[in-house]
Amino acid sequence: MSQAVDMGQGKVSHVLGRLALPLMVSLFFQNLYAYADTVFVSWLGETPLAAISLVLPLTYLALSLAKGVAMGSVILMSFSRGAGDEAAAHKIAGSVFPLMMLFMALFSPLMLSSAGQAFYLALGADPDTAVQGTGFIFWLVASFFPMGYVMTVEALFTARGDTVTPMKAMLLGNIFNIMLAPIFIFVLGWGLTGAAAATFTCQCLSALYIGYRLRTLLGETLRWLPQAGSLKIWRQILKQGLFVTAAYLITPIALMLLNGILVRFGAVAVGAWNLMSRTEMMVMLPIMGLGNALATFTGFNLGRLDYDRVWQGLVFFLKVSWAVIIPASLLFFVFPQQTISLFRPTPELKLLGGIAMQASALSLLFMPLLSAVAGMSQGMKRPVYMMGQIFVYLVCLRVPLADWFAGHWGQEGIYWSHPTASALTAVLSLVLLRRLLQDCRKQVTKLSAES
Repeated sequence: MSQAVDMGQGKVSHVLGRLALPLMVSLFFQNLYAYADTVFVSWLGETPLAAISLVLPLTYLALSLAKGVAMGSVILMSFSRGAGDEAAAHKIAGSVFPLMMLFMALFSPLMLSSAGQAFYLALGADPDTAVQGTGFIFWLVASFFPMGYVMTVEALFTARGDTVTPMKAMLLGNIFNIMLAPIFIFVLGWGLTGAAAATFTCQCLSALYIGYRLRTLLGETLRWLPQAGSLKIWRQILKQGLFVTAAYLITPIALMLLNGILVRFGAVAVGAWNLMSRTEMMVMLPIMGLGNALATFTGFNLGRLDYDRVWQGLVFFLKVSWAVIIPASLLFFVFPQQTISLFRPTPELKLLGGIAMQASALSLLFMPLLSAVAGMSQGMKRPVYMMGQIFVYLVCLRVPLADWFAGHWGQEGIYWSHPTASALTAVLSLVLLRRLLQDCRKQVTKLSAES
């Protein structure tokens, strides 16, 4: 494929940049679905905004499971190709999709109206919010299935060094989502439900496109049913992806707990946090995309026993990450209320949202170190480092600090617990990065001796 990148040859900055840029764009547009929905729904009022805010952890939960399966398979396929074992990479590629669909099917009971309302009520929502949110949950869960298909095919292309084709699929879906969402929400009068229905429609369009490219570029189709030996391959994928999944799962669980703390102060407090989270996520998406590229790049070059390229990849990642983060942090801190004006907030929501944005500005400065650990640990097949870091960050620091700060400084204290937890975790990240690099050198030395 002309769009594929040879991860073992050429200047590291050029190779990693070519691999990362489409991934960064893909992740940006993958999350633009939720961001665009939040913008349009915020125009409906505070109750619909609270409804979409409370269900945000559900979206992250599905993405966590899908990302674990996808990244587990990408790293295994990349390592196999770096070691020259195409047969093993092909077997892994043929077993990913059924496993992905099994995970997405876990959410299907929430498509029932009664289950959707129970979900909202369990999160502390009032009955009116729960009723308004059931239609949104139905179409949101329905969209998880085409999303899983897209992420599976994306993994197959990424492991071959082609990150451009998945990017095009995401662009297609989001262009249509931006056009369809306001039509479904306002013109057709579907309100909150229309936002998720538009997302489902556009995820299907992305799936159709990337499936077509899979056939035309690679001459392959996804296997819908498990094949002989799939269980063994699933164990290999899960052995690699289990910690990745667990690490990603910690985020939605922590968000649910944070929502439980914020809901004590009312819908406005929850909405302000959601506006900050969505805006912060849009800044973090390029870093996450670069981190995924770093994981793939590290896995491939570790398979080639090339420590120097692994080290150069890490240095490049940190330089580019801070180049993106620092200007965004300055914008958030100096112009916090203007940053969220797109959401047309009420005066109270604008005030609280501005405070949350300033807290986010400080937190973002530490994120490159956390993301570097995630990328390196996945590429080196050491995702336990990533899981341990996120567990400390969210479970041991962010949620307890939010609860403690809330007791002393109210809802504003919850927002400022965010950078406090990030700063403390950054210290741990430095220790973990040193350990990972030492481990990488040992792996290269051991494998070189064995070969």
